[in-house]
Amino acid sequence: MMQKRDMRGIVLCAGRGGRLSPFTDLTPKCLLSFGGKTILERCLEGLRSAGIGEILLVTGYHRELIERFVRDRGIEGIVFVVNEAYARTNTAVSLNLALKRVSSDVVVVNGDVLFHPSILAELVALPVSHGAAVDADISMDGEEVKVIVRGGRIVRIGKDLNPKDSLGEAIGLYKIGRDSIADLIRIYDGLEAKGEREHFFEKGFDILNGKDAGEDRSFGVFLTRGRPWVEIDTPEDYRHAERDIAPRL
Repeated sequence: MMQKRDMRGIVLCAGRGGRLSPFTDLTPKCLLSFGGKTILERCLEGLRSAGIGEILLVTGYHRELIERFVRDRGIEGIVFVVNEAYARTNTAVSLNLALKRVSSDVVVVNGDVLFHPSILAELVALPVSHGAAVDADISMDGEEVKVIVRGGRIVRIGKDLNPKDSLGEAIGLYKIGRDSIADLIRIYDGLEAKGEREHFFEKGFDILNGKDAGEDRSFGVFLTRGRPWVEIDTPEDYRHAERDIAPRL
């Protein structure tokens, strides 16, 4: 176990995961099991190993199952944040709810991503306030959260970017410095005030980067360098995770 850091973890587990039916008909995505461990178990183990003590779990769909899982295993240092409107919102609202509960640096993890723990550990240890784990080797077809990079810094991030202009896919692991949290909250609150509640949270990062961000506000890039990971959105992703990814973790 690494020395504890003055940093909180945020894991986003609120979504319904409808495209993964029937696997998620009765189970939230984060409790799907691969190689004998749930996605959530692997995520929490990775955060603890990286020195993260307190972890905020943003729940919604079948939140009682996630709470029972944490309770039955005696997992400590968990703060539950409930997105009551999970069925009508997206990850930007979930992250906004969590950011309003922290004042430290944070590491943000999408709760449907399986990843090699060294990716998270090295991202957390990077000597930059803001960072994103990026796979620069993946073939992109438009569905991915893509990043455009200049001078080693992300200048655009989102699903609507041209793959030809993009370095790679952001895999759902991020680090955010405490000095940007208030700005991000204002950005998300502004979107919600306009009735825009279905954005992915990367929308806020893209807007933040567009505000003449200097090196202390823009996101650095951390490459996965061939290490295994997968975001599990579809039955095909599920089978890929079971067959190809979990055995390598």
